[in-house]
Amino acid sequence: MKTTIHILIMLLFIGNALTAQQLIVPKKGLKDYYKTRTRYCNDNQVNQLPYQQSPGNIGIGFSEDLLGQTVYDLQSNTGSPHGRLVRFDDGTFGSVWTRGMNPTAYSDRGTGYNYFDGTSWGTSPTGRIESLRAGWPSIVQLGASGEAVVAHRNATSPLRFSKRPTKGSGTWTESDIPGPVGASGIEWPRMVRGGIDNNTLHIIALTGPTSLGGTVYNGQDGALVYTKSNDLGNTWSTPVVLDGLGSSYYRDFSGDVYEFAEPIGNNLAFVIVDNSTDMILMRSSDNGDTWQKTILWEHPYPFLDPGTTATDTIYCPDRSVSLAFDKTGKLHVVFGVYRVRFLGDDTYNYWPGMSGIIYWNDQMPTFTGGDQKNILDPDLLDVQGLQIGYYNIDWDGDGELTYVDGDDFYGDYGCAWASMPQIAFDDNNNAIFIYSSLIEHYDNGTQNYRHIWCRASSDNAATWGPIIDLSDDPVHMFDECVFPVLASGSDDNNWYYTYMIDNEPGLAIDGDEDPPSDNYNNFYHLSKILNSKKESVADVPLQLSQNYPNPVSATTQFDLLIGRPSWVYLILNNSLGLEMTANNFGYLNTGSHKLELDLSGYPPGIYFYRLETAFGSYSGKLIKK
Repeated sequence: MKTTIHILIMLLFIGNALTAQQLIVPKKGLKDYYKTRTRYCNDNQVNQLPYQQSPGNIGIGFSEDLLGQTVYDLQSNTGSPHGRLVRFDDGTFGSVWTRGMNPTAYSDRGTGYNYFDGTSWGTSPTGRIESLRAGWPSIVQLGASGEAVVAHRNATSPLRFSKRPTKGSGTWTESDIPGPVGASGIEWPRMVRGGIDNNTLHIIALTGPTSLGGTVYNGQDGALVYTKSNDLGNTWSTPVVLDGLGSSYYRDFSGDVYEFAEPIGNNLAFVIVDNSTDMILMRSSDNGDTWQKTILWEHPYPFLDPGTTATDTIYCPDRSVSLAFDKTGKLHVVFGVYRVRFLGDDTYNYWPGMSGIIYWNDQMPTFTGGDQKNILDPDLLDVQGLQIGYYNIDWDGDGELTYVDGDDFYGDYGCAWASMPQIAFDDNNNAIFIYSSLIEHYDNGTQNYRHIWCRASSDNAATWGPIIDLSDDPVHMFDECVFPVLASGSDDNNWYYTYMIDNEPGLAIDGDEDPPSDNYNNFYHLSKILNSKKESVADVPLQLSQNYPNPVSATTQFDLLIGRPSWVYLILNNSLGLEMTANNFGYLNTGSHKLELDLSGYPPGIYFYRLETAFGSYSGKLIKK
């Protein structure tokens, strides 16, 4: 079930991908919509809904690889976690995810693992790699040809470290990485490998909070600690709270609100994006021996106690972040923002529609020294060219966002409607940026789905190309696409990522699904043609407008511009991918043409069209009302 996905629209003329779709200002009601959420992270909560096995591989396409399944679907309390897909030095891959198939107690929860040997992926795993209950894994290459995975157990236990000398085969050797003396345990780890020889392992994790049965450590009910191993995981340094992150600076941190960049030699970096503290960059140039702290955004309420202090509404990180070094050592960060009001009882309101994904690099000013309650307003940052991820995309061109009616019209992941960002760079400083967000008109009748989107840059993130819907395939008509994880390494032809597919929006672990359904971990090839230099408009030989009118009652038209004579065909498929008609417009000369399509005999719904010429193609969708 594997082929490389080359973006559907046009290869050399990919710049036309979003010419017809526009970003629009959402209706006031959407921006005013808010949810109330508890501040604490989820780990051991068990869903008690009745369980029923999902019938077949719902929503799995033929152009992707299915790596494995899980019913336990909480892959992150916030955004997508870094470090769950590794591209090894020889071009093979390892993928991990939190797996659990028994929703009565999820006693089988642990690390799901699959390996790509250069030709094919293995079969879907039937169990976890650990001998005990675990979750939240990170995977790295270990030495020349091995692999290692770290996962957590609970708030009162050490981390579980698993390794083997030969990737893809052999027995995992397990050991514990204890927390610091005085802490009950450590959870939610992130692991990367670095150093000049790539043999140093680095981990950040959170001491177990009291809300999950842990204890206060050094004055913090959730302290972020750092540990490393210089001998491939045989021994570990004592986990420590780095200077600038202790109780003199912050009351506590939450789980899953921090991510590493993939190190380059001795250069390390991670960012913390809790919504109740500063946004913090920690950076090391000596393989983790010393660290420098930079406040990227200063919280307007220092030492905020969400349990006793209510606040005004503020714009702040939505607790999702991704960061990457380019090949010059420049650091790039993408993070979600939304609007929040803390209620003073360990809950907060958040406005997912007052949101966006923001770009920053270490040669730009930080978001400090201004109106800290509003300095991260995505509308203001959009004007500055710093917003690069959106949910408010008007795909049908009718001037408004069309979502399902009702208060719970989307699956709640505790983040903004555009969130879960990922960013990576290749050896030529090309960049890829992907994220998950809501999309109009894709829904199950009660809730709208999320799709995976991408943008590419061929100039070291100075400018970004069009926004492209990577889930815009009829096979994903009824799929929730979330938790994308980019591999930091790429090859000459492709970027690579995994993501989770569900046929129901939201999280079964939070009780959103009745009954809980299977989720699928999929592997995706993304062509680097996205990073090709775009030709000027005068050189583009093929342009096709969005059809009009849209939605369509009977007939609709397209404006076509072709740069040289060609046979022209327009193929129409229904939402299931079945071909409805193939229109032959004959051999057309260079220039402008109007193409007419008659849908008067077709039932209402979403249809997909594909224009074919001798020198390129163009795909899109339309709505029949």
